[in-house]
Amino acid sequence: MNKTKYIILSIAASLSLGLTGCKDFLEEKVYTEYDPNAMLQEQSGLDALLAGAYARSRIIQYDSRNYTYMMNEFPTDIAFETGGGLERDATPFINFSWAVDNSFLNSFWTKMYQAISSANSVLNVSEGLTSLSAEKLGAIQGEARFIRAVSYYFLYNIFGTTPIIEIPKNASPSEIEEIGKSTPRASKEEFVNYLIADLTFAAEHLPVVEDPIGKATKGAALGMLTKLYMHEKDWTNAAKTAQEVMNLNYYQLYDDYKKMFSVEGEDNMEYIYRAPCIAQSGYHNNYMPHAFPPNYPIQSNWINFGAQFRTYTAFYDTFEPGDKRTEVLITHYVNQSGEEVELLRDESGNALDNVRSFKYWPDPNASSECNGNDIVYLRYADILLCRAEALNEQQGPKQESIDLINQVRRRANASEIQLADFSSKEQLRDFILAERGREFFSEGLRREDLIRHGKFISNAVARGKNAKSYHELFPIPQRQREANLNLGQNPGYEGAE
Repeated sequence: MNKTKYIILSIAASLSLGLTGCKDFLEEKVYTEYDPNAMLQEQSGLDALLAGAYARSRIIQYDSRNYTYMMNEFPTDIAFETGGGLERDATPFINFSWAVDNSFLNSFWTKMYQAISSANSVLNVSEGLTSLSAEKLGAIQGEARFIRAVSYYFLYNIFGTTPIIEIPKNASPSEIEEIGKSTPRASKEEFVNYLIADLTFAAEHLPVVEDPIGKATKGAALGMLTKLYMHEKDWTNAAKTAQEVMNLNYYQLYDDYKKMFSVEGEDNMEYIYRAPCIAQSGYHNNYMPHAFPPNYPIQSNWINFGAQFRTYTAFYDTFEPGDKRTEVLITHYVNQSGEEVELLRDESGNALDNVRSFKYWPDPNASSECNGNDIVYLRYADILLCRAEALNEQQGPKQESIDLINQVRRRANASEIQLADFSSKEQLRDFILAERGREFFSEGLRREDLIRHGKFISNAVARGKNAKSYHELFPIPQRQREANLNLGQNPGYEGAE
């Protein structure tokens, strides 16, 4: 199916200026003037507000680097970073020594609340609107509530519960400021139920088809609801909601794993929720310049950063020979001087921990750091493995879980597993965790998977990190606590400077 990229455009208001002068013929009569209030009563006005909410919610360019890799992959057993100016910022995330005033954490908090604020604006404006049909209004509100829910979910993933901010209609600037300065963190029950309500509403009012690319859909809402239930270990609802995504009969595994993440493969039907990117500053994916090894033979329109994203040899070793997913893991190359460079092991067989993930395969038409590969937040393989895991947690190893896992492994040309191979829930649980690592590396899912399986801290300690139990969450940014004195800190970080 042909799709057009969903490019967020800002709509500038046209202001008519009356010119005055000493001569009557110099006076310009104003025939039309846009009333902002009237504009917001129309579809185009709401679409403009909604476009702004989408733009603020997109985790792309350096926001993607920081959230996906710094916060969610570098503290794990998959990848880390060395080199360039970024090494100083990456080291705390690699070594579990992040501070309460970390600028990346604060920036991400701010970004997500800007998206939430924009989504709330759409909902406030649309409340009581009579110029649109109930169906159109429900779809617009569904999109806004989806954006709000996923923004809160991303915050929840790294900080735990945060304040639920809702602004009353026609609130004054001082009232809005006071709400921001005084709202405490929500309880876990309140927070989770709030997200469930938003995503359920979105699923009921959004279309199945993603048109244009990047728009919220029924499948995206159900998919993110599945992820929320998995986070809460609500296995019954996770399995049920994953099945609802499957029952849409809209998504399918893409047959070419390597091509799927390239610009060429963006028409795949596996992506459920994504950020559309183009090779233009401000709308781009800049992963690949961090992944190129030194002196790699890049095209003249590409760039290779000093910051180097490296994959552990031990992680690479978890793949079977012939697993097609390793086709995007570069273990050796010929550099620009014609020399063979090994990245997996040295001549003595020692791990080099220098494998490079080219998952977002370089865009041939990139412009310097700006690649056009869409960034995926949720895809169908995740839904299949979520259901397999949820079913196993409910009833132990059963054939359905095995079949779901084998769908993913079959696409990768990995050997199929057998029910007889697993005598306990724990055995299959461990296999699913390992399989999720092999399937979703470089997508920022490893940290939350390890936490859900109770292995995030023990895994880090085994790698020699000074990880403590409270490190499962990052600290609430100090700047936010200074602005809101009712904003409590996460356990373990109290009193930290």
